[in-house]
Amino acid sequence: MDKSQRTAPIAKDPSALSFPDRQNTLRQIVDDLQHLRDSTVGASSDRRPALDRLLPIIRASIESIANADDDCWTNIIRELLQLRATLLRLKADAAGTCH
Repeated sequence: MDKSQRTAPIAKDPSALSFPDRQNTLRQIVDDLQHLRDSTVGASSDRRPALDRLLPIIRASIESIANADDDCWTNIIRELLQLRATLLRLKADAAGTCH
């Protein structure tokens, strides 16, 4: 299976995850985002500077984010998953235009 097609293990109710599971889930999502960022056709640092700054900040804040209250945690995960979906669409669009 293509690494970019794997998904982080998200429970139906992300707030039901334990602290270690939240950390692991967040690490997996950030790893997925990094892989997508790195594998995008024509990707260069000057094209995605916000993402290049965001991912290290999230990595450095995993413990704090995992400790967030349930509502904040759920909102953060939802936003990160939307970002991942957007990067997947961009990757698919870029691959489609290269062929």
